[in-house]
This record gives sequence, C-alpha cells and structure tokens, in this order.
Amino acid sequence: MHSSDRLLRALENAPVQPFSGFVYRIIAERHRDSPLSAIGSVRSGGRYNAPNSFPVLYCADSQMTALLEVEALFTTADGQLKGAPRDPDLVLSLRCELARVLDLTDESFLRELGTTSDELVNLTPSRFILNARGEETPTQTLGSACSFCGSISAVKVPSAANNDGYCLNILPDSLLVGEHVTILDDSDRIKAKIDGVIPVPGKFGGLTV
Repeated sequence: MHSSDRLLRALENAPVQPFSGFVYRIIAERHRDSPLSAIGSVRSGGRYNAPNSFPVLYCADSQMTALLEVEALFTTADGQLKGAPRDPDLVLSLRCELARVLDLTDESFLRELGTTSDELVNLTPSRFILNARGEETPTQTLGSACSFCGSISAVKVPSAANNDGYCLNILPDSLLVGEHVTILDDSDRIKAKIDGVIPVPGKFGGLTV
C-alpha cells in the first residue's frame, strides 16, 4: 500500500461510479434505536478505519456475507457453515442511492494505490495489535485517504470472510445532497435514513446533486 500522500494523489483520479441497490448490515438488537449509527466503528475502528478516527457504515452484498463478516457464521475446516451463539441480532436491508463509489473489487485501479486484492483481504497484520500500538493497517490507511479526499462516498471492497462476496463501506460524512441510505421495513417499526448534506453542483452517473 502506498503512503497516505501517494494515496491521496492517486485518489484524485479515482474511477468512481454510481451504486443503486440493496446492501445488508448486521447490528445487535440492543442498538435497534440507532440502526444506522456508525459510532461503534468510530470507537472501536474497523478494517478500513482506525479507532477514534472517522465513521464507516460497514455493509455487505448479501445477508450471508454480512453474517460471516461479523462472525455470526463461520466456515469449519471441512467447509461447513456453522452458527455461533450470540446475543440477538437484526439483519437490515439498506436501500442505497450513491453517486461516487470506488470499486476495488475491480483490480484495474489497485496498482495505482500500490496494493493488491490479497492485501485487501489479508488478516495480518492484526489491526487490534497495530491499533493498540497507535499504528494503522494498510487498509485503514487506505480508508482514511478515501475519507479525507472528499470525492468518494463509499468503497466497494472484496470480503475478507466470503470469497464470493463483497462489502460496501459507506462514508456517511462524505455523502452529497441527493445521496441517501434508508432501511427497508414496510412495517415502519425500524425507521432511519442517512441523507447526504454536502452540496456539490453537477451530476454523477445520472444522479443529480
């Protein structure tokens, strides 16, 4: 992975594209009153953000990928899926309208960032050990650059838990006016929405902002 300065220069020409569709998110049931809050990722950090840095709303392409990512499911040595005893979870379907998504599942831009798909899914070095030392993992450095550059609303990345899936890491503080994330719930029992507030004139991929 390149240094932060080189990443920021590379991201000036990042090939962002619109995303319109559903992604999935797992939250503990005790957080049902704030289902789209990213405060947990700020406090504890995540794969693409260091603790006490910036918010990331971590989502996945399917319920299966989301469950694997939060370790509610795991794959045994013989390839079987097993569940793990947990406190109650909610599986949320999120409808997204995003204008500026950087797709890192397409390897064509990875060289510009000085990384590879293997590095994006590698579980070493451990983020917990590095963060305890006040250091960042390569993916956290990349996430920080994507957040800081201000021209990316979300990053689509390969899932480290599901080889056939991907994650969509939404940067809520970077959303433009016209971009939004809403929870699908026809019962109206769980209501939450994130609306972009950054005013930028023009159009991105057909989405007027």
